[in-house]
Amino acid sequence: MKAFLIGFLVLCPLFPQETDPIESGKALYRSNCAFCHGLTGGGGRGPALAQGNFVHGSSAAEIRRVIREGVAGTNMPAFHMEADELDHLVAFIQAFSGAGVKRPPVAGDAKRGHDVYTRSGCGGCHQVAGQGSIYGPDLSRIGAARSSDYIRDSIVNPSADIPEDYQGVTVVMRDGKRLTGIRVNEDTFSVQLRDPSGKFRMFQKNEVREVLHEKKSLMPPYASMAKEDLQNLLAYLDSLRGGLKTGADARQAEGIR
Repeated sequence: MKAFLIGFLVLCPLFPQETDPIESGKALYRSNCAFCHGLTGGGGRGPALAQGNFVHGSSAAEIRRVIREGVAGTNMPAFHMEADELDHLVAFIQAFSGAGVKRPPVAGDAKRGHDVYTRSGCGGCHQVAGQGSIYGPDLSRIGAARSSDYIRDSIVNPSADIPEDYQGVTVVMRDGKRLTGIRVNEDTFSVQLRDPSGKFRMFQKNEVREVLHEKKSLMPPYASMAKEDLQNLLAYLDSLRGGLKTGADARQAEGIR
């Protein structure tokens, strides 16, 4: 009986063990953040956190504010967490970002890259510092928001990862005419899209022949771009690091933990 009680106390201590903040934060990071920022913080749809390059500040208070409030105009939503969970997540992010190797500047000539951007007509779909079209993603802070590898992949093979907010849809009219644009909203009865001119269009599904959801990105691939031009373009895009505000305009995270 004595041996049984000793074993029971070893397996089930009277006092609960303290939670390791870093391990708890790691679990929260993997379930909430890794999809966009990468398991090791290397970046992807979101910035590369392991390099310690934080646009909105690297202090615990600043990181906590970005997580809690989100970043308007980006894919970063606002997360509602218990205070201790938020503290643990921030501790983990600071731990691995402080140990990360700083990212070297992207090789290439940013000035010539701007010329490539202009010559390739990128401004016809994208906007930088208020100049250009709102049809595609705003690139004003793309260098801070995405890793160089992700940007390269988005140029040469944009269909590899299509952001949810830029899914393409084609409406086939009853006379066979087609209109393709960015899907803005859709329900059982209607679909709304933004056409290449930036205008919003709404169609009732019972008044058109068909609504097709595009499997490929509406952005054409630039896989055949000259190597030097591509590298210079990457250098230019990496230099774009304009700031965005956190706050009420950020969307709310869904299905966390």
